[in-house]
Amino acid sequence: MDLMLNPNWKKIGISLSGGADSALLAYLICSQSDATIHFTHQIRMWKTRPWQNHVFRQVVDWFVKRFGNRFHTHENLVPPEMEEPNTTYLTDEYGKSKPGNRIIQRSYNEYIAHKEGLDALYAAVNQNPNVKFDGAPEERYEGHIEPHFIHDGIDIVHPFVHTKKDWIIQQYYDLGIEDLLDITRSCEGEFEGLNYKTYTPGDPVPICGECFWCLEREWALGKVE
Repeated sequence: MDLMLNPNWKKIGISLSGGADSALLAYLICSQSDATIHFTHQIRMWKTRPWQNHVFRQVVDWFVKRFGNRFHTHENLVPPEMEEPNTTYLTDEYGKSKPGNRIIQRSYNEYIAHKEGLDALYAAVNQNPNVKFDGAPEERYEGHIEPHFIHDGIDIVHPFVHTKKDWIIQQYYDLGIEDLLDITRSCEGEFEGLNYKTYTPGDPVPICGECFWCLEREWALGKVE
């Protein structure tokens, strides 16, 4: 896997959700670069899925224990009203029609990159499986985004853009970091009676087994050698 890392980069930004894709990308970068890492994280659906932010923080703790205190975290709130599919699509500054949460994420990452003087921004955008699952994001099919380009003087890198989830999950076993995989969470299901008023960080949270993200992860786990 070519991460397109420049050895001269001193500050690298990584979008870290707490899922398996971004956690593996962060591990590969940290294993191959001594740069200071800036994790950007979007707090999403805070009322109905409040555990997502806790998962992110557990993943960050894993990295600190593994690689030392070379990390900075930047957390940004996405209002639930701006989440797709509920939000109105807006035209962003590049002329593309995007849902509110996507515009917020991209804009926040650009802000952090300039505020912190980052050399590059990484995201673990990958391809949909060959198997068709309901809810698969259309933009994650072949050719939807460039793996590397420069925007406003900053390298934007998506090294997984031609990679599917089965390869990503396999790496956890090949690298012997299954404990990191176990911390990550893919499910985007919501559960009756479990919300920001009833959830305490660390409480067990069920897996819905029905959303696209659950189905994709199970598909990938089923292909592990």
